[in-house]
Amino acid sequence: MRVVFIRLAVGLAALGAAAGVLAEITAKDYARAERWVVPFDATTNPRVRNLLPEVYWIGEEDRFWYLRETGQGHAFTEVDAATGKKRAAFDHAAVAEALVASGLADSDDEAAEADANAEAGAQIDAHKLPFTEFSFEEGRGAIAFAIDEKPVRCTLTEPVGCVPGDEPLPEPGLLVSPDERLAVYTEAANLHLLDLATGERTALTDDGEPNNGYGLYYGNWKASYIPRSRSGERQVPMETEWSPDSKKVLATRLDDRHVAVYPFVETAPDDGTHRPKVYLPRIPLTGEKPALLTWSVIDVAEGTQVSLDLPYEKLFHLHQDMTALRKVWWSEDGRLLRALAWADNLSGAYLFEIDLATGKPRVVIEEHATPRFDTNSTSYNPPNVEVVGDGAEVIWFSMRDGWGHLYLYDGATGELKNRITGGDWLVRDIIDVDAERQLIYFTGSGREPGNPYYRYLYRVGFDGKGLLLLTPEHGDHLIASPYNDVLAFDGASARPPVSPSGDYVAYSHSRPTVPTRSVIRRTADASLVAEFEAADATGLYEAGWRDLEEVVVKAADGVTDLYGVLHKPADFDPEARYPVIDSQYASPLTAVVPRNFSQALKPVPGKTPQMSLTELGFAVVSVDARGTTYRSRDFSHHSWKNLNRIGLDDHVAAIRQLAAERPWMDIDRVGIHGASYGGFTAFRAMWEFPDFFKVGISNVGVGSLHNMYPDYHWEAFHGQALYANETRYYDDSTETPVNYRDNDSLIQAENLKGKLLIMLGELDENVLPATTLQLVHRLIELDKDFDMVYAPNRAHGLEGRHFLRRMWNYFVEHLHGQEPPAYRMRDDQGDDHD
Repeated sequence: MRVVFIRLAVGLAALGAAAGVLAEITAKDYARAERWVVPFDATTNPRVRNLLPEVYWIGEEDRFWYLRETGQGHAFTEVDAATGKKRAAFDHAAVAEALVASGLADSDDEAAEADANAEAGAQIDAHKLPFTEFSFEEGRGAIAFAIDEKPVRCTLTEPVGCVPGDEPLPEPGLLVSPDERLAVYTEAANLHLLDLATGERTALTDDGEPNNGYGLYYGNWKASYIPRSRSGERQVPMETEWSPDSKKVLATRLDDRHVAVYPFVETAPDDGTHRPKVYLPRIPLTGEKPALLTWSVIDVAEGTQVSLDLPYEKLFHLHQDMTALRKVWWSEDGRLLRALAWADNLSGAYLFEIDLATGKPRVVIEEHATPRFDTNSTSYNPPNVEVVGDGAEVIWFSMRDGWGHLYLYDGATGELKNRITGGDWLVRDIIDVDAERQLIYFTGSGREPGNPYYRYLYRVGFDGKGLLLLTPEHGDHLIASPYNDVLAFDGASARPPVSPSGDYVAYSHSRPTVPTRSVIRRTADASLVAEFEAADATGLYEAGWRDLEEVVVKAADGVTDLYGVLHKPADFDPEARYPVIDSQYASPLTAVVPRNFSQALKPVPGKTPQMSLTELGFAVVSVDARGTTYRSRDFSHHSWKNLNRIGLDDHVAAIRQLAAERPWMDIDRVGIHGASYGGFTAFRAMWEFPDFFKVGISNVGVGSLHNMYPDYHWEAFHGQALYANETRYYDDSTETPVNYRDNDSLIQAENLKGKLLIMLGELDENVLPATTLQLVHRLIELDKDFDMVYAPNRAHGLEGRHFLRRMWNYFVEHLHGQEPPAYRMRDDQGDDHD
């Protein structure tokens, strides 16, 4: 990028000219920008070795292995947690030779040549074995892994040999029992049992029917009706699970007979044919009654079925990613089922104890809150609720005192026994529970000095005593919840950090400007055993990486601290003036500003890396505003009935404050971009702050709330839809909820002043295409200028070279006032073509 002086300019370009300089963006700048493109969910980076080592404990030993990245490839490395000493997990060269001899490393197309290759001395590089995960079998006598999804097993004793692993299941759609003897599947809306040894089949239910049956999938469950339809394969019964003893099945029954179809048109069919295809999932819209999901327990040996008599009318409505039953625990004798259930619209939570002989529930714990009740610091992560001692005690999460903390209840009486944690800080995730020792391992944030988003690992007794910080390093500790229902942006590992004995923890930590270091500590006193790995970012910095700047600003209230990051433009000149881009995903369900090195290398979920934008002459700001997660209850609940602004007043305040101290930031040229909830926010920015945001790019963004499916993502944050009849259901399908009119883009589109690029995929089951196209229709009616990328046969989250280049071009053209250079990106930029 070079700076040139200009005399004349028009539109936004004139703003840069007024400062005397304007950056001429060239194809070389685009090439540099392309260097930093990585998928936002990537866990590795080609320029950084050992960015996030994953710890795999070996059986019940206090030893683990991890995949160590080396200059030659990778090595499976075993570590003794007691000493930190390392060694090869197995003989890599011997396994490589055995794979060559067996021909199992060849693809189907190469299988016929396997023998010839072996005779010709074909080799597999021992430093680049064709798998990245394995498990030990027969003690330590063998390893099992997969190559191209095909199971392989190699014995490690002499002579080392490799053979095909376990045979795949005989047919798709089987949910296998824990003892691997039985499987259940759905056929013709009923649940069936298959004996895997004999092949005998038994019908477990017989009253299922189309659109009212067992294991059936909700219309856009996991936003994947279309991929399921394309596969043509039977699916595993939806949200069905076995009891640990393999004797019972917790089965779902879906009734969506009353739900209308929502047509999707595939205009460029994936199979290469020319006639458009139509997909017809049943999806309710706001104001319509959703599908009903109920549960029953089936004793597969007895063939008996007991319906769970839950208060369904009080429970969370079926959602595309979640059901009302968030977590279940089976009693050791198989007589009881304990279930954590969300209340309708997140208004509360219940812990039920259900008698499986009658299906009758008993409420053990019930808690409600206004405007909503949270069972974790983010609803995307598992509830911080655990039933222990076969129901004797319950660990419960609540924000009742203004912060998210843990409480201990009597599992029999439902009475509170004691508070476990407390203070002006937040419990993030329960990581492990040692019921025998009455110990809880959890992550928390805000207790230690510094950035309140940095996670630390703690241990505490059930009685609330003995709280111990296990990870004292200043920074973010990359320990995530055991699983995540929808999205995870935290750059952390979900692998268990606590050793089988409970005597050690192995984990990684970093900061946005400090590469990852991985260590082992003793849980008795948090003393250091060893550092077993350190990320090597030499290649990253040699390629030109520039660290971001962590910033703290005040929210629009002038009181609350907000934590964000700022990326300076490449070839920074403090005398120049640079346009500013707000890179955001302002969802109230999470927080996305980078807090560790892994996050810093990836884009905030706006689909284009911040570093790429800096190469094009932009300053880039990201901030977690009030209304997002991982802070106090009041901070998080600021979003209540405030989604029309969705924290954008804080974004504006943050950018103004940063620019007041940095005159090179030109706040007369501010753009914003985001995808999904970030795309919704980009729309809101252009309607609510049209004089501040001059350019907006909405990638698969929700246009309005009333023409989407009913979703707690907004109903629990802006209020349940309320129509003129004072109910959540409309009388006339042309109605708009009274309380959603401030979120109605069809009304507010008239506020548009700046440049707006709308990007959508026609097969997006997450953000329904019509919510966007109805906005497009309204913009045309208003004769507003806007631009659009309509992506045939694409789903949610438009990635890939074309979409990235179009975003870059749009900002260059309308914030720099330049004609974008002729440039074509590589063809390996993660196109999401489904």
